[in-house]
Amino acid sequence: MKRAIAYIRVSRARDNMITQDTQLEKIKQYCRLHEIKLVDVYSDLDYSGRSTDRPGFQKLFKDIKHGKLDADYLMVYKLDRFARSVTSFHKYMNALDSYGINFISITQQFDTSTPIGRLIRNILVDFAQFESEMIAERVKDNLTKNAADGNWNGGPLPFGYELDEKSNILIPKEDEAEIVRNFFDWYLEAGGSFNQIAQKVNKEGITTSNNNLWAPSRIGEIISHPLYCIADEKSINYFEKKEIKVFNKETANGKNGLMRYNRRTSDGTLNEEENWLISVGHHQGLIPSDKFIQAQYKRKRRSKRPPRAGTSTKGLLAYLLKCGKCGRAMTFYSSTKTLANNRKKTYRYYVCRGRNLGKSVCNGQRVNADKVDELVIKQIQNTDHEKFNNLLNKVRDDLKYSINNLENKRLILKRDLEQFEKEEKNLLDKFKKTKSDRLISLIEDEVEEIAEKKIKIENKLIEIENKLDENQSQIYSDEYLLNKIHEFNENFDEMTFEEKRSSLQSIINKITYDEGDIELDLFF
Repeated sequence: MKRAIAYIRVSRARDNMITQDTQLEKIKQYCRLHEIKLVDVYSDLDYSGRSTDRPGFQKLFKDIKHGKLDADYLMVYKLDRFARSVTSFHKYMNALDSYGINFISITQQFDTSTPIGRLIRNILVDFAQFESEMIAERVKDNLTKNAADGNWNGGPLPFGYELDEKSNILIPKEDEAEIVRNFFDWYLEAGGSFNQIAQKVNKEGITTSNNNLWAPSRIGEIISHPLYCIADEKSINYFEKKEIKVFNKETANGKNGLMRYNRRTSDGTLNEEENWLISVGHHQGLIPSDKFIQAQYKRKRRSKRPPRAGTSTKGLLAYLLKCGKCGRAMTFYSSTKTLANNRKKTYRYYVCRGRNLGKSVCNGQRVNADKVDELVIKQIQNTDHEKFNNLLNKVRDDLKYSINNLENKRLILKRDLEQFEKEEKNLLDKFKKTKSDRLISLIEDEVEEIAEKKIKIENKLIEIENKLDENQSQIYSDEYLLNKIHEFNENFDEMTFEEKRSSLQSIINKITYDEGDIELDLFF
């Protein structure tokens, strides 16, 4: 006799919900009718189907993975009891396939052990998602309309603004707005970071709207929030290049700000940026678009770099300096000795970390820190700025050429994707009209082949989008780097030790030292 396990899910309480007992009884009736033995039942009560993060559901698949269940079928009362998302459905359906377990939705009368069942499941899950999305769409329509109109959607007031209750428009709260402007200025300084800004304002007694201390993450939320960005052609183009829909563009006047909507999904998780909705708002923006965009590119650059471990050391080049022999970091050390006249002298030096691994690994270079520091600073100060500018212009031209090629490739791939989607629709139309098992099997094979081609194209599109973003980021970062080198040279004598080190870390990726030769690898 065939064996089955049942999965039951009851939505968050509402009048027309399908009860746990009803679902289980229907599954038992199906088993009796088809002579299938029901061996186990898993359930989730008061859980939405929009997320697969349900305890009963996760335990079910954990037990399947660990071989605790001996079953031929997984049964549900209805498809949407199992999953509402096409992505989630196919993910877990593939998991069932890999363990040889077929899937039955008893009210929709299909069995994935048959070719027609496998094809129908793909069609039905599309309808399940469509129904779920329509419900969600009705919920968010009012909020979307507010966003499209540039209205404030409610919730906690953003730092820097207060609400005019009559017009429902955000108005700058000038004392806080000035702090927001400072946040962006400080962040774009050499070595500026969320941690550094939080420490600075907390030390100076500057608090949040609720009189709390600032956390670095809260600073990051402000720096990344489009609300503060002035709406103009540059900021609109920035978001549209990220394929974010922008409403109300015609009202951008270089003074008002932007509104962000749909940052979180219906289950509260953070949404992908391309699913955001941006609208030109009625409120006044605080940050020029150039400055806002530069801050976003800096955030992206810093997120890709490993954290610097050198914040507690006193070496100017700590965690920048690498050994030219083995590539390992050269660590800063200092020691103080008492001389014959009882005077104390401090010796400062950098030592390759490979020194302790033996000469077979590295000779373990050791060099006077003051000497290397001076050589590096002179190299930066003696930079041929005209030559550097020419080089940056060439790099920028090459990047723009690359961007143009990538955009053309993206256009071709999108056309190919649209063609495959048309072919897929035609095949499904054929399926609805045919009763031939042989033809159904052929259609299924063709649909699967098209699905594979679509996945390949979508992956290529993701790669192209990443490359486009990186190239655009590089154009901004090159300009930013040149400005920082100018600032470093002009203000060097007035900088504190920590400011010098932070500035060097924002300009230099790494420094390679090899027996007196020094090579700088700048961030461009």
